Amino acid sequence: MLKRIITAIVSLAVFAALLFAGELPFKVAVGVVIIALLYEMYSAVTDSVRTRICGYICGALLIAGMYSDMMVEAIAAVVALTMAFLIFLHGRVTYRELFGTVFVTIYITVFTSFIPRLMTDAGIGAMMLIFITAWVSDTAAYFCGTFLGKHKLIPHVSPKKTVEGAAGAVLITALVCAGYAAVMAKYGMPLGGASYVWIRTGLLGAFGSALSQFGDLAASAIKRDADIKDYGTIFPGHGGFMD
Repeated sequence: MLKRIITAIVSLAVFAALLFAGELPFKVAVGVVIIALLYEMYSAVTDSVRTRICGYICGALLIAGMYSDMMVEAIAAVVALTMAFLIFLHGRVTYRELFGTVFVTIYITVFTSFIPRLMTDAGIGAMMLIFITAWVSDTAAYFCGTFLGKHKLIPHVSPKKTVEGAAGAVLITALVCAGYAAVMAKYGMPLGGASYVWIRTGLLGAFGSALSQFGDLAASAIKRDADIKDYGTIFPGHGGFMD
């Protein structure tokens, strides 16, 4: 537990430094994190060098699309490239590995791209909701599951997760996000112009918590299929970037 806490504190310090460094360094950091996420995921889903090359090229196209506001065009290019690899490397790559690799590439790159895009479009305050939702949901699920958990959620995917932990995470995340919106509004940094924005933000937090847990379960399912405990070791006590 001590190792996990120290890692979390150091990671938060680096994250805060990137926020204060400005928008460009933050975007560059997100791009680096995407590459690290892809590396970890490829290590779990494929042993084929050719398939990984396709994945990295697709990732580069999507990152370019993210920073040039041409994400739709980038996704179209990714689909075309995947078809080309499937045709010209038929017999040397399998469509299962290829499609699986490209799927996780789109999943990781597109969803992670929402972070800098939200920062640009709505400001740091709104962007922080992504991290607050994920961090609070994960922490609340752990403690609610530890002290209140009695019923397993999906034991064949993640044996330690419980129904009580999942429900507690959704409720607590909703309350924290609502409180965050209220505090931001009080100090002249509202997250939206609508009345009762804290209610909307609380509901968004609940949905985000559920989505976060869903993604965590999907990542756990991949780890079980790949027979690995963690995606990486870069964060002591936590695992890799995917963890």
